[in-house]
Amino acid sequence: MITTILYKAKEPFWVSYKKFIGRRTLRIFPLYYAVVLILFLLNHNVVTQYIFNFLTYTYNYAWVKYQIPDNSASHFWSLSVEEQFYLFWPFIVLLLRKNANILIAVISILIVGCFAQMTFSLLDVLNPYNITGLVPRAGSLCMGALGAILLIEKKLPIKLLENKLIEFAVMLLLVLCLITENSFKYSLLALCSITLVLKAVTTNFKINVINNFLLNKYIIYIGSISYGIYIIHFPLGEYITRHIFNPYIWEKINFSKLGKLSFLQYNSWLLKFPVYTLISVALAHLSFKYFEQPILTLKDKFFKYS
Repeated sequence: MITTILYKAKEPFWVSYKKFIGRRTLRIFPLYYAVVLILFLLNHNVVTQYIFNFLTYTYNYAWVKYQIPDNSASHFWSLSVEEQFYLFWPFIVLLLRKNANILIAVISILIVGCFAQMTFSLLDVLNPYNITGLVPRAGSLCMGALGAILLIEKKLPIKLLENKLIEFAVMLLLVLCLITENSFKYSLLALCSITLVLKAVTTNFKINVINNFLLNKYIIYIGSISYGIYIIHFPLGEYITRHIFNPYIWEKINFSKLGKLSFLQYNSWLLKFPVYTLISVALAHLSFKYFEQPILTLKDKFFKYS
């Protein structure tokens, strides 16, 4: 979607770049910085200690360099990668948008280079950051961009996307990647993801349950508030567990009297997962309706595309 917007932009380079960055800022920054501020005020030990990295979207490197333990702000490494990527990506797309073949070639080279680094650890200076760094991780983002350009230029092999056997093969490969560990895992996951996304955009799935799922109005709405869910869910879960769930609920239960349900004592996630999910969705809904949407109306006011 983002590459499509850039590729179809009609304004001169700097006008298009300014509008892209402006719209991106209004979409991503407000909620992220609001949550970072809340965590800072709550004296979150990692956020307070590495506040500079959170403010500058460089936590993906700090996490590895300083060997920061997993915490309720760890997931922000992926947002850091994304924001770093979209600082330089417009330069490539906007400068080459008038020559699709060169743009496709450049993106393809970037994909190969990034996944080669992630898979074979070619450069020592990048090796520690193979999982969290921009260069290796940009491969997945570039693959999505390549799919967008191929779709616009009508260079996608639609017949292959419609093939039922390929659909099942990609599904099987996706499951295998999720349950196994190998050096090609991340490149294969990216390939599976872009194949399924392009299939969803261009044709129907042969597995009808997937079509019904994707067309469900509630699932579509979850997609519209997914950014809020991503930002909120991890710190929310950690805070509720530490300050509410454990001291006031879980530790008060006499599991010895629960009979067959006593196994829940050591499997609290069976309750946490659905409850925390519902709370995260509810808060993301409120955030989207009362905080994010009013800010998003400013996109067309200040950075409207022609």
